[in-house]
Amino acid sequence: MNPDQTDTFADVLTAAIQARGLSLERIRARLDAADVPVSIATLSYWQSGRSLPTRSRSYHTLVELEKILNLEPGHLTQHTHTADGRTRRELFEWQNVVPSRDLATQIIDDLGIDMQGQLTRVTMHDLLEVDADRSETSLTVRVVWRTERQGLHRWAVVNESDMETEEGQSIEPLFGCALGEVVEVPERQLLVAEMLAPRAMQRGELFTSDYRLTFGRTSIPSFRMLRAVSDPVRALSLAVRFSPSALPTRVRAGVQPGLEDAEPSETVPVPLARNEAQFVWADAKPGVYSLHWDWD
Repeated sequence: MNPDQTDTFADVLTAAIQARGLSLERIRARLDAADVPVSIATLSYWQSGRSLPTRSRSYHTLVELEKILNLEPGHLTQHTHTADGRTRRELFEWQNVVPSRDLATQIIDDLGIDMQGQLTRVTMHDLLEVDADRSETSLTVRVVWRTERQGLHRWAVVNESDMETEEGQSIEPLFGCALGEVVEVPERQLLVAEMLAPRAMQRGELFTSDYRLTFGRTSIPSFRMLRAVSDPVRALSLAVRFSPSALPTRVRAGVQPGLEDAEPSETVPVPLARNEAQFVWADAKPGVYSLHWDWD
């Protein structure tokens, strides 16, 4: 193999299987026990490069395969390629601001959602609710969209929790949108939901959509909220409402280039008004916007 040539999914999978020393039958049995059954023939096709794991159930299978083969999360998914040889990293320039980049990108691709050139966010408002036990209960999102093409539009909502919860998260359309297919990956605390516009739109039309994410209970205190945007937004608002009986000592706002950055390099203080805090960015550029708070 040319040393400058990028390894294919088949190369990476074959090397991992050989390093682990497992037969395809043993891998098949473990996948079956994990409730993601795959035939030996399919595994063989993946290993030989005759086919790729691109069906709707594939991401769950790859997550389990990474565990079975002692691979880092995302090691297999980042090597899946499209028919023309481009990786999804090259196809989706916006993925550096998408949670669980490679896995989420694969799910969005499997759902057939085009994340570029269809819709533009004009304004966006996030409201996070934090309970008396300092855990997050829900996130309500309102977006004003502008359509860039004529037709019935779809978009993806991607949410990855910072912490494990007792139950999974759920999503509910509230206004101006409908819920399509929902994919959950509990191992990553990841949810990807297909959202649909209320009707076919003409190019240049504006419409509003509201939806709410509800989170499972956790004993770990909330400490931040993030909003990643891939295109400029005229007005971006992050707001958090705390329980009056559990208020943070301080709240800060910041911006960072991507989700891989631990925290913003610079932050500005955000005042608490009773039990609420908010910060608004005008003409927000692509990046990751956040509110952070500290407890006693």
